[in-house]
Amino acid sequence: MEDESFGIGVNVGIHLYQQKVITAHKCREPLVIGDSLYYVQDGRERLAEFLEKICK
Repeated sequence: MEDESFGIGVNVGIHLYQQKVITAHKCREPLVIGDSLYYVQDGRERLAEFLEKICK
């Protein structure tokens, strides 16, 4: 029973952090981990940024 409860707790914790990352990306807000800010980009956003840097 303890192993099952632990597994459920880990699963819920992972799901909560997944939602935090997805929400930060959708709102174009940084994901704060400790004192650092992280921004999540999808492939299209990353490609556009890369091409913009090359074309300058």
